[in-house]
Amino acid sequence: MPFIDFFRSRKLKFKILLLFALILVLPLAILMAVTLERISLVARQDLNRNLGYAGSLFRNSLEDQLDSLKIRAKTVADFDFYTLAGMGFSASATVPLMQYELIRSGLDYIAIVENRSNILIEEGTTPSEALAKIIPAMCHTPLNVNLFVIADEPWIFAAAMITKLKTELPQHVLFAQRLPRDFADKLKRLTGAEYTLLYAGKRILTSQMDIYARRKTGKSPEDPDVNSGQSEILGKSHFFVRDEVLKGRISETIRLEIALPDSEYNVLGQTMRRDFIIFGLLGLVLALVTGTVLSWHIASPINLLAESTSKVAAGDLSPTADLSRSDEIGLLSRNFREMVISIRQEKDLKEQRMSELNTLFAISNAVNFFSDSEELLKFVLTHAIEVLEAERGSIMLLDDQTDELMVKVASGGRYRVFSGTPIRLGQGVCGQVALDGQGLICNEGFKDSRFRNFGSLMPVEDIKSLICSPLKFKEGTIGVINIVNKRNSTDFRESDLSLLNLIASQAAVTIENNKLYELSITDGMTRLFVHRYFQARLSEELLRARRYGLTLSLIMIDIDNFKKFNDTYGHQIGDIVIQKVAQSIKETVRTGIDIPCRYGGEEMSVILPETRPEEALQTAERLRERIAALSLAHSSGELRITVSIGVSSYPVHSHDRESLIKTADKALYVSKGAGKNRSTLACEDHQA
Repeated sequence: MPFIDFFRSRKLKFKILLLFALILVLPLAILMAVTLERISLVARQDLNRNLGYAGSLFRNSLEDQLDSLKIRAKTVADFDFYTLAGMGFSASATVPLMQYELIRSGLDYIAIVENRSNILIEEGTTPSEALAKIIPAMCHTPLNVNLFVIADEPWIFAAAMITKLKTELPQHVLFAQRLPRDFADKLKRLTGAEYTLLYAGKRILTSQMDIYARRKTGKSPEDPDVNSGQSEILGKSHFFVRDEVLKGRISETIRLEIALPDSEYNVLGQTMRRDFIIFGLLGLVLALVTGTVLSWHIASPINLLAESTSKVAAGDLSPTADLSRSDEIGLLSRNFREMVISIRQEKDLKEQRMSELNTLFAISNAVNFFSDSEELLKFVLTHAIEVLEAERGSIMLLDDQTDELMVKVASGGRYRVFSGTPIRLGQGVCGQVALDGQGLICNEGFKDSRFRNFGSLMPVEDIKSLICSPLKFKEGTIGVINIVNKRNSTDFRESDLSLLNLIASQAAVTIENNKLYELSITDGMTRLFVHRYFQARLSEELLRARRYGLTLSLIMIDIDNFKKFNDTYGHQIGDIVIQKVAQSIKETVRTGIDIPCRYGGEEMSVILPETRPEEALQTAERLRERIAALSLAHSSGELRITVSIGVSSYPVHSHDRESLIKTADKALYVSKGAGKNRSTLACEDHQA
């Protein structure tokens, strides 16, 4: 064969070089080709994973934005605007609430829409003439959310029907929120990708900046219909893909462009190709050593890094192994490890912040759902125990008269009562926290030198760890919140104390606001509802009774010979008489259903929802007999207390609030004229 003849005719040195080239250079070339192909494959996989992760992160964030606005619109429609809708959406009552909601929910526009097209009231920046088309599209269903492009800007619209109203024309609450220009900037910092929303050949939202730090919106990209390709951003080559932003979620075709810079693996592959050529030129002798070193020193760690990226893409954010190298691969390994740790910390921080925000939001909203202070405290305590993953806890409030802490509510564990003994400021852990206004962590539990038992019914040995935070309002401390024992038997950390401080701060404001609300609607002497609250609730109950065809009764009560008590025994005795009568009323009526009020002076009233006239008269008689059994010790002898009562009902005796009060008052004076200490039911002769 010609090749064999040529080989035989050559010198030994040539043969050795030729054999070395065939035996060593060829495997080295094959090794180079295989290694570069694997790097290219890893680069493509890494790019696809990063593109998929960046795309899903953007879509999830946008879906969260849409769903959040939809849920907020539904909540506002079902609660905030329900009562107003029944009263006709008067501007004086509706506009302040809309303005408040505009700020609280971060909206640009809010409106009340009737019959799916008629705007009753609107606030904020009107998104333009496009509203005439958008409103019918949004209000054709009870609950809707969508993304529209208006004046080359993306807007989120959410509409929710006020479903509880029984009206002929449907009424919707419409929210509009302009998608922030920097919506994708946080995602860009997290993924390194550039995000752009494309609509009608224009960039309507982008994270891309030019060299002057101006956002590159409005310009039509080259070949906007191309689904993928290469582009240059600020002098760097990027690979981009384009697809619908939310398939099936929005009516208009809005495309999402994601651009990622060239993979570091591509750059590494180019470097390796150049190195292999240099090594070949340097000499065949070094080829085998260089190939072996490269295979062992470069390919293996790259494969390890590729496996690590696969784990990260699959959601495993555990730190990767440190290669302990000082070269570029070691730097890449360390940077990748630090990136994974940073992503994990960011994820943990985000989850922690979301948990904190959800807890604070629930606590701040609790005042809207709990009128009873004790129920509100239980709600706050339960949330604190749950979010801190603890076994139990308690809330102690400071008595304004004695400056002592008293347990108001306790939750969790086998024991209902933690301590019934008042605790002075500075005593024990909770007393020290209340005095200093600073939270404390006692991971030694009952063994801590600051711990005190205070005659607790619970064995102190059960307290293995304790965390305590002050309930601070303005410049003072109103109480403390105690959380006991982590469920997993670990110690409380500073982050737990920080979270508990946030909860305590929000809870203190909520508790004080609830206390102020209770003070505003109750009479200080009798703890009955005030006259203003009586008028409002009577109107509300009459409206409900009229709407649903129910019966409503009213009891008017007047203390007999009250002027005699004041003139003969003094105003202090008169106040005691009023308090005793008020207490008897509260103990007789149905808790949570009937509404006892102080009408004025010695006159009191009770609103009885869904109560027929004869039932109301029976209640009035029980009340009269209970009060008649009262006595008041005095130096001149026992003082007897009696009342005269009048009863009227809707719709039997009256059809509006004024006539209902008037007929009950007339019946009351019939009782007075008939000798007092009796109850009278209004009849047709007493109607207004």
